[in-house]
Amino acid sequence: MPKFNKITIIGVGLIGGSIGLAIKKKHLAKEVVGVFRRASTLKKALRYKAVDKGTMSIEDGVRGADIIILATPVSLIPVVARNVIRRAGKGAIIIDVGSTKQWIVDKIEGMLKRRRSSVFFVGSHPMAGSEHASVEFARSDLLKSSPCIVTKTAKTNMEALSKIVGFWKALGAKVGVMTPTAHDRSVSAISHLPHIVAFSLAGATPVQELKYAAEGFKDTTRIALSDPNLWADIFASNKREIAKAGRAFEKYYKKIIKAIVKGRYLELVKLLEKARKNRSLFKYVGV
Repeated sequence: MPKFNKITIIGVGLIGGSIGLAIKKKHLAKEVVGVFRRASTLKKALRYKAVDKGTMSIEDGVRGADIIILATPVSLIPVVARNVIRRAGKGAIIIDVGSTKQWIVDKIEGMLKRRRSSVFFVGSHPMAGSEHASVEFARSDLLKSSPCIVTKTAKTNMEALSKIVGFWKALGAKVGVMTPTAHDRSVSAISHLPHIVAFSLAGATPVQELKYAAEGFKDTTRIALSDPNLWADIFASNKREIAKAGRAFEKYYKKIIKAIVKGRYLELVKLLEKARKNRSLFKYVGV
């Protein structure tokens, strides 16, 4: 028996499409509707069965929806949310999948307060994806065993929060609940900075040397194949925390380079061993 009558996804790319496929596979909703800006994308999403129905009208898309998922680029989320809040029905829960949370949550909660709305918002960030962005790469199992952070503030409706935690768990994600500030601090180190490092390494490598590159370079720079516009958008929205993470990275990187240049072998081994141990501890535990 489906838990929801209608779930609407605005922005059906890799993440939005994968969520749609997972909802359909798990039979969580009677109907999954996608909202699109382009007819070509709408047709593609229907072809890959990421949604049951598509529309280019936000009003039609959100009408009667229990959950409305904002899966647009980060900078557009508050803009789309404003339109959704005006049109969503009583009791609807809006969630987003943005990689930055503090400014998104602040803006949307402010909109809800000004309108004294009966619509709820719960910030979310499913930390799954790939270097691809299109719906044609969407997978129903993309969220399986992946971490998903759900944000909680003093203004969060607890019933809505509980429903959304259950929603992500039903899709196979490992859910953690934290404040938007804690989220942005965490992802600056474990997601945003790694992308910056990958882009930097790929950008600094002379093109003529790439013919000699093997698996180490391939693995380390894979995410540098990601959409530059998407990631520039994300970086700009979390610049303060990224700057802090960058300084910590720079400090450790300089220690390694200094140990190499100075010929301090034991110090170098110690730094590398600490890094190896940290990496070996990599394991996400949800709640």
